[in-house]
Amino acid sequence: MQATHSILVETDAHEGLVYVPSQKRLYFTSVPDLEIENPQIAIRYYDFITGEVVTWKHRSNMANSMWLSNDGEHLLVAEQGKGATPGAISRRSLSGGQREVLVDAYKGKPFNSPNKVVQSPSGWIYFTDPDYGYNQGFKPEPMLTPAVYAFDPSTKKLIRLSAEYMMPHGLAISPIGNQIYIGDTAAIDGKNPYNPKKTKDIYVSALPSPEKLEEKQWVLSVPVGIPDGFIVTGPKNDLWVAAGDGLRHYRENGSLVNLYPVPGGVYSVATDGKAIYSSSNTAIWKTIPRGEEGG
Repeated sequence: MQATHSILVETDAHEGLVYVPSQKRLYFTSVPDLEIENPQIAIRYYDFITGEVVTWKHRSNMANSMWLSNDGEHLLVAEQGKGATPGAISRRSLSGGQREVLVDAYKGKPFNSPNKVVQSPSGWIYFTDPDYGYNQGFKPEPMLTPAVYAFDPSTKKLIRLSAEYMMPHGLAISPIGNQIYIGDTAAIDGKNPYNPKKTKDIYVSALPSPEKLEEKQWVLSVPVGIPDGFIVTGPKNDLWVAAGDGLRHYRENGSLVNLYPVPGGVYSVATDGKAIYSSSNTAIWKTIPRGEEGG
């Protein structure tokens, strides 16, 4: 089978791609206009039944990434916050849209600007908290070091897993939950010009238990831009990475399988189990890998 790679729909999809099979919808967060005084980010979805893009929430506390909860009934949302309004990890009901804040501070200090969020099979929620919001001018000066956190929604236990990354950003969990992949993307800090000499890498660490992170191992570095959003799929932990030149497919060892080019690059990645979807700020792209590619 030959691969296909084309625009699914033209829309302002920036981050947060997540497919909800029960609704046949692909949710995403919109492109923020950071040049205006009161920037907002909407949550929208593409309806595979009608072919329409619908705005679900006009305001989202500057939501960035999203994840389908293990029960399939909620979206977990990494909210960056804005001004004095703190960032948070929230849970929104897919049936009614009701919002519940799960966690918004560490040891009494507000998060910087939560960026990516995932939930492991264990039920624990993992998220990154870089300082992009401050660097981009819509959050106050950080009170916390950029870090990766783990949160147990059943007990409300919050653990700072790691503060060793310069700019913890992209995040993915292996399908069986025993490994966590973390992007470090100081090459783009949200304030200064792109610096290819700084980190634009993905690392992996074993998770022997939900709240314990073992030593990180380098996996890959992208040649263009940064590894923004990424997902891990299949029994061999293939990585699908949003980068500055398009959608990149890697094996678990960091070897490149294929590049699906997108002008200007892509920012977020999701899958429905067959196709891979990526967002480019002006469109959502649909990629069906060739049969022998796997993943």
